[in-house]
Amino acid sequence: MRNLPVHRAVPANEVPHGQLFRLEGRSFIVLGAAAGVGEHIVRTIVALGGAVLCVDRSAEAVDLLADELGQPALAVDFSTEAGMARVAGAASLHFGELAGYVDVAGQMHPQRIADYGLEHWQQDFAVNLGHAVLAAKYLNPLVVQGSIVFISSTVAARGGLMAPGYGPAKAALEVWVKQWANALGTSGTRVNAVAPGLFLSPRVEAKGYPDSEWEVLDSRPALGRLGQPAEIASAVAFLLTNAAGYITGSTIPVEGGALSRDSTGIDQLRIAQAKRPEDD
Repeated sequence: MRNLPVHRAVPANEVPHGQLFRLEGRSFIVLGAAAGVGEHIVRTIVALGGAVLCVDRSAEAVDLLADELGQPALAVDFSTEAGMARVAGAASLHFGELAGYVDVAGQMHPQRIADYGLEHWQQDFAVNLGHAVLAAKYLNPLVVQGSIVFISSTVAARGGLMAPGYGPAKAALEVWVKQWANALGTSGTRVNAVAPGLFLSPRVEAKGYPDSEWEVLDSRPALGRLGQPAEIASAVAFLLTNAAGYITGSTIPVEGGALSRDSTGIDQLRIAQAKRPEDD
């Protein structure tokens, strides 16, 4: 929140409670806006009253979304210096100062760890962290007492065998978030990340898992189901609002409680033992 008093608790009757979760009069950028969770984030911000510069590589998709919502759009490869500079220029043109931005970009590259090499490592870090470094360079100077949110992943906190560079790159992103939260804190800008677990993205749906495999995936979260993209977008939008005004340098997991489950296997073992018929 802007202009909070120093060394004085704000009385409850002076807090604008009805505006804590609203974004009227604030402008944002969403990098990776055209589809998936990025589209959900754009729609959520606009529904809460905010304005969004929709940025994506696909001109057709990003223009279609932006036109529907009455928002500006830019089609550009923001993984390059020139591309991110264009994003900053477009944001300055449309909005002047920013209330923040959301960086959704990232990609998992399936690869057996036994076949994983330095070139794969460099690719994973370039794809999953390079744009975040560029965003900080070009976009952070435009954000005035605002909120910046990056999309991480729960695999940053565990060892994954199917895409061995993705987790380390996202773990590095979470440290990058902490560093910028520390650098920008006294200026009033907050920097955070949201770490989704497995959720029902179009990409996951397209895999066409049989029912038996869906049951395995649904069994991991404590809630007994996979997440919806709108639930990721809601967490991101919360971090953009004044309701999250004292949260910075944090990564919020949105994974249905999967990380709260027993990781040792002991619980499942004891449950299985309890179900065995007693010896005669």
